[in-house]
Amino acid sequence: MPPASTPPMGPLTLTRQLRFGWLTVALLCGGCQSIDYQAFGYPAQPPIERTPRLVAGLNRTADPGPSLRPRMAATSYAGSDIWGRLGQGFSLLDETGANPRILRQRDWLLGNPGFLRNASLRASPYLHFIAESLDQRGMPAELALLPIVESAYNPKASSIREAAGLWQFMAATGRDFNLRQTAFYDGRRDVVASSKAAMDYLTRLHDQFNGDWLLAMAAYNAGEGTVSRAVAVNQQRGLPADYWHLNLPRETQDYVPRLLALSMLVREPDVYGVQLNPVANAPYFTTLELTRPVDLSQLAANAGVDEAVLLGLNPAFLRKKTVDGPTHLLVPRDQARQLSASLAKLAPYGPQTSGEALAVTATPASPSVRLAP
Repeated sequence: MPPASTPPMGPLTLTRQLRFGWLTVALLCGGCQSIDYQAFGYPAQPPIERTPRLVAGLNRTADPGPSLRPRMAATSYAGSDIWGRLGQGFSLLDETGANPRILRQRDWLLGNPGFLRNASLRASPYLHFIAESLDQRGMPAELALLPIVESAYNPKASSIREAAGLWQFMAATGRDFNLRQTAFYDGRRDVVASSKAAMDYLTRLHDQFNGDWLLAMAAYNAGEGTVSRAVAVNQQRGLPADYWHLNLPRETQDYVPRLLALSMLVREPDVYGVQLNPVANAPYFTTLELTRPVDLSQLAANAGVDEAVLLGLNPAFLRKKTVDGPTHLLVPRDQARQLSASLAKLAPYGPQTSGEALAVTATPASPSVRLAP
């Protein structure tokens, strides 16, 4: 599920001194539940956003940095910020070790702070849900960073290859994983449905490639056939068949290193001078159950809620009407009561059977919106 391209930068030379003091990624939101929706591209329809091209090349070797220092075994996280919880759970880099391909991507990220800043802001409403879902499945915490690589955490993102959503599903692959696509609803942009589909797909790939998460991620980007053939070629030649030794497309060669580079920065933001926006280690959204279609613009107006907030949590409803999709809405927890009250009074959108009653139930995002294991 490849990102599109922007011109690559030349190599950066980072000394340890610069690494400690060079970059401050100043994110604009305040408290853990404060979200700058203008940074998401709302309320106006956002332009199509495409992830910058992954930086290729092995131009130098470098000190692997402090991220490979021995760490104590992870314990239950007691902090209030989801970034700290994620970083504590990272282990893929420890198993892999830093190499020039990873360090190259790290340097690109440090040299392009706007990319990480914008992606981090967009992640705020969705990050806890995705982290919690991965944890319930026993999947690597690093996979919560995959939507940064895929879509910069923009659920409305579309690529030049017509992949869509946080996880950048192609149309056919989306249908394979039960993501409904009609003129009114695109399940690839549904935060809950597409996250379940992505985790199902990654789990299948993990099993297919004998428990190797790096190969699973490579196959998610390039396709399982491409990776399987590359593995078979190396095995026939008596060469190592791990991710780092495969002859893969250039984009896929850089895909996994970028995710691992992101994990370096998220794990030790203070070391790299990266100031991550606080995101509460608690659910941001909840669900309102519906029995008939609703006009989202009308609901937001009647409830006195920012329309951009409601649309940002429900981007799969392409025409702002809850048609062809699930019979629930995602809404901010702290606005659920007023939305529920307005929903009960709202005039119906579209045909309605005479005497049909509207049932409205507010339920917490976790566990009621929990992804199935």
